[in-house]
Amino acid sequence: MAQNGALATLKDLAEKEVDDAAQQLGAMRRGYQQAEEQLRMLMDYQQEYRTSLNSDMVQGIGSQRWINYQQFIQTLEVAIEQHRQQLNQWSSKVERALDFWREKKQRLQAWTTLQERQTAAAALAENRLDQKKMDEFAQRATMRKPE
Repeated sequence: MAQNGALATLKDLAEKEVDDAAQQLGAMRRGYQQAEEQLRMLMDYQQEYRTSLNSDMVQGIGSQRWINYQQFIQTLEVAIEQHRQQLNQWSSKVERALDFWREKKQRLQAWTTLQERQTAAAALAENRLDQKKMDEFAQRATMRKPE
């Protein structure tokens, strides 16, 4: 019975580890989604800015304004590239967290299986003991009957 308690404790610990890993995975996915949204916003802003530039170029713009546009677009492209790299990092973090969660889930399944096997073995042993007692009782009952 002490072994069953130990298995239950180990299973409970494994369940907590799975829950913790799931929370960590959720946090990584939220971080990824935020980084993805920021990148999308930067790219949308870049597109709007380019559209504005094209519109202004049709009407004609001064050289200083053209230089400002170019510098801003370059700065925006650097920011977009940095966010792409950040998104790749978040993607790696999500993959690692997912692998970690899978590992913990597999470990929990192993403890659950062991506990189920132990419970089944204990039930079988108890059933055999009950059957043995019933057989002994039946044997004594037949021995007491007067013929």
